[in-house]
Amino acid sequence: MEARIGTRLWDRGRVYKDDERIAEVVYALQVVQETVDGVERQGFTGQVRVVEGKRNLIHEGALVLHLNGGRKWGFLASIDMGSGVYNIVGTNRAGLVSD
Repeated sequence: MEARIGTRLWDRGRVYKDDERIAEVVYALQVVQETVDGVERQGFTGQVRVVEGKRNLIHEGALVLHLNGGRKWGFLASIDMGSGVYNIVGTNRAGLVSD
């Protein structure tokens, strides 16, 4: 397996639980590209800071981050850093969430 950091993204976005918008956030993401058995995959890690809406994302389960520009990424809030800041990790190894 070969992994490398591709793109770094930061901006404002919206967090959804199913069809309900639960928070407005500022995100900073690192897109990781890996090649496993000749198949290229994308994932990401990073942080979000809640600026409006639900402040506790840890117990929400699978969420979707709508990035500025229209892309959508499934994620889990993995560590509460305090003050509405969370470490996050992508939930689907393929990267983008389909509509």
